[in-house]
Parts: sequence; structure tokens; C-alpha cells
Amino acid sequence: MDFLPVTKEEIVKKGWKELDIVIITGDAYVDHPAFGTAVIGRVLEEKGYRVGIISMPDWRDPSSVTLLGRPRLFFGVTSGAVDSMLSKYTAFKRFRSNDPYRPGDSKFDRPDRAVITYCNHIKNNFKDVPVILGGIESSMRRIAHFDFWSNRVRRSIIEDARADILVYGMGEPQIVEIAGRISGGEGLMNIPGTIILSKEAPPDAVMLPSEEDSINDIESFLELYRLFFRNQHKVLAQKTAKRYIVHYPPPHTDTGVLDRVFALPFMNLPHPSYRETIPAYEMIKNSIISHRGCFSGCSFCSLSLHQGKRIVSRSSNSIITEIKNLTKNPEFNGHITDIGGPSANMYSFGCAVNYRCNRESCLSPSICPKIRFNTAKWISLLDDAASVKGVKKVSIGSGIRYDLFMKDPDSRPLLKKLVNSFISGQLKIAPEHTSERVLRAMRKQPIFNLREFVRLFKDYTDNAGKKQYLIPYLMSCHPGCEYRDMKDAKKDIQAIFNFIPDQVQAFIPLPMTLSSVIYYTGIDPITNESFPVTKDIAERRKQHNLFFE
Repeated sequence: MDFLPVTKEEIVKKGWKELDIVIITGDAYVDHPAFGTAVIGRVLEEKGYRVGIISMPDWRDPSSVTLLGRPRLFFGVTSGAVDSMLSKYTAFKRFRSNDPYRPGDSKFDRPDRAVITYCNHIKNNFKDVPVILGGIESSMRRIAHFDFWSNRVRRSIIEDARADILVYGMGEPQIVEIAGRISGGEGLMNIPGTIILSKEAPPDAVMLPSEEDSINDIESFLELYRLFFRNQHKVLAQKTAKRYIVHYPPPHTDTGVLDRVFALPFMNLPHPSYRETIPAYEMIKNSIISHRGCFSGCSFCSLSLHQGKRIVSRSSNSIITEIKNLTKNPEFNGHITDIGGPSANMYSFGCAVNYRCNRESCLSPSICPKIRFNTAKWISLLDDAASVKGVKKVSIGSGIRYDLFMKDPDSRPLLKKLVNSFISGQLKIAPEHTSERVLRAMRKQPIFNLREFVRLFKDYTDNAGKKQYLIPYLMSCHPGCEYRDMKDAKKDIQAIFNFIPDQVQAFIPLPMTLSSVIYYTGIDPITNESFPVTKDIAERRKQHNLFFE
């Protein structure tokens, strides 16, 4: 077991004369299943492909993409775990002070719109080598989208990057299919979870407003997203000049697929060439990913658009095996800092009709009766993890979706168990806001009373004789929120929690999210409701800073 090669010397050491695939990423190479570049590399390696990684290329030097030579099949390109513009700039369009996906939490040296830069360098050096886009930046810019940083609608990134195909979502089945087809000299049409440019639109496609109209006309832009949010389970097509952007529906992933991915031979470490630590790795090295997907459909979040609304959970055997392997690491201190997913405590949740519907959110405007809650299975998993030899403590570092937790029929005893056993001083929750209008714009109408949850948590904590606290996360500047709404929220939070939290995030309109559409147009494309939008930077700062006065 070894790292994937990052230098020509490491390629020679493996006895290879050339690589089949080169993956370029803006992040440091961390060989761990929480990092997408490593996952895609290991999945391809398992299928017999020779894979190398160019991490953090010097974007000012076009030859930096030639470090590992010409791949036999293709280049795979990602900006990394975070959209490069979000990684680089704050909600107030200022440079961020650090970059946790690079050694030493360094002030980044990655380009704006990194995917486009890397791809242009590839095309300048290897004109006829196929380029495959992947990762969050490509996934969330796959069709015409509002770009907060340039304050305009941009076309699909597949065009600007001059790529052959774009993979959206997590990408494991897509990348294997693509590699097989390129190796066999076949075309790249009809692959689930991908975007291509085609001279013709598929006959069964839902036709979206043209890219030109979507960019130049707000009504067309609204119609684009109205159709997109309602028809992601179908083939979509959008005319662009003399071609069509064709969007194939996502693939279905199951527990078996996920278990096989997490069983791949990851080193679970950053590449040894880095002399400084990778903060993002340090944060997750003792945590466990239990599932993917999110059916909440919160309008400001990329998760359901990237990973899908279907909850796909690992088996408990897969998770416990990973924990047992973790305990063998001499640096493991006995504390599992989290077991969950991007959607927190949705592990093992399901749907009675297997998500076969066109709702963009299973929770808004009302909770879908087909959703099946299974919080007890998650708590049981935490218990099983805590009983593994070498584990001293299991805690939930990422927090919970408290209102979903309380929808379980046995929620109160389960909450008592969580409070007694699986909290390490603090439990994070994210009410986001208290204004009915703002929460409606967020698609996050509470399905359990916040005040009642706080009361129950305090009662169970006091009865257990513990000192534990709820930490609420809030959001400022979201569409629907004006200064007076934030002022009222501060008063509400003070009354409910008896303190003013520091955890206030300024809203950023992430590409392709429903909130970005509302921010740009002032209108929710699904409901046609109008919302006030604060766009002036000074007014946004004033609203955000209210909690810190």
C-alpha cells in the first residue's frame, strides 16, 4: 500500500513507463476518503488504471500541468474540495486569511476560477488529450449560473474550460465509465451524472431556455431554474450557440457501492512531501463519514444539488471496520470526533417511494409523509462505535439537524442518550434565523419548536449533572432578511439561549443554489414569491455586524 504518485520519480519507482490518467487538483493531496481527489484516484486504481496526481500546480506557469507527462487516456481536473472563488474570497469580497486545504493553513496561492485556468494550461500543452471536469466547482457551475463575485450570469463552465465532459456529484461510477469508454475509443454520451456538449438535443430532453436568453433575460433565467429544480431526474438540454448542453440525470448509488469505496486502500494521511500539517485533514482525521446526500433542500446549500437528495448510508460493518483500523494508528488518542455526514444526523433515513418524485425539498413547504426517520439506528451506531476496543469517547462534532432529530417517534429518550453519552461540551445546531419570511426563503421552516428543544436539552443536561451547551449557527444577509429582521433575530436568540453567539455566517449566493437565484432576481422561481434582497456591501456588513455589537 502506497500513495498515488505525485512525481516522475514515484512513477518510475512503481515500474510504470507512463500514466493512464493524471488528476490535477488545487488542494494538497490527502489520501483519505474525505478528500475527493483521493477517492477518484483510488477508484480508478482499483480498476487497473495507472493514476498520478498533480496537486497545487503553479498556475502562473503553464508547464506545471506537464509535471507527470502526457497521460494515455485523460486529465481529470478539480479546483479542490471548495469552489476556488469561495475558497479565496469572503462574503464581502475580501481575500480570506487562510486556506485550510493547503499545508500550514497558508494564505492560498490558487487562481480565480481555478478549473478554467488549469484546463487552459492543459489545452495549451496537450491539445488532443481529453479533459474531464469534476469536483464541487464544476458540479455547481454546470449550467448557466449567477456568479456572486462578478455579479453576473456566467455560462456553463464546460464551455470556458473547453472540456470534453463534466462529472457532477461524487463521481465514482461516472469516472469509471468514462475511463472505459475513452480506453475503448467510444463516445461519451448518455452517462448518468454528466454534462456534455452535443450538436443535437436528445429527443426525450426537457428543453431549457437557451443559454443566451438565460444570461440576458431575468424571466428566462427564472424559467431555467424553475425547470431545472423540477426535472433533475430527467435529461435536460440547453441551446448554446450552435450546440446543446446536455445534462444527464444522476446515477443511483447504494450502500454496497459506498462500502466498497471506503474499503479502498487509503493511506489516511497527507502525502509525506508536505512539511506542514493540512488543517482540513487535522479537523477530520478522527471522524467518520457515515452517509451521503441530503433531502432538506435548503435554498442556500449546495449539498443536495451536488450529492443528491437521496440518503445513501454505509453499512454499520463498514463504519466499524474503519474505526477499528483507526484505533491501530499510534497517533489516535481514543476520541472519535464525529460520525455523520454533510447532512448531519440523516444516517439511514429513507423514502417510502425511493425518492421518485419531483419535489426539490422533502421538508419544504411541509414535511413529506413518505420520509422515513431512523434516528435510533444512528444512536445505535454511536453506541457500537464507543464499544470498539481502543475508543474512549465518541462525540458529534458536526452538530445535528435538531428538528429532524425530534421527528423520530422515540426522540426524547434518544435525545437523552445523545446528551448523556455523545456530546463533548458543545452541540452545534443551525436554526439559521428566527424570521418566518427569511426561513421561508431559506426553505427551512422549522418542523420542531426551537425553544422547546433548548428546554429539553437543558433539562437532560442538568439531570445528567453535566456542563454542556448548545451552539446556534445563524445566517445574516440572506434574501428576505433586512436589518430589522436581523435585529429581531438577535433579540429572539438572546431570549432563547441567554447569550449572543459568535457563530454568524454572512450569506454567500453559491452558484446554482435556489438562494443565488433569489438573490439575483428577488424572486423564488418555484413559488414566484418576491423577497427583499440586500446587495450593497456596506448594508450587508451593517446587518452582519449587528450580532457583534
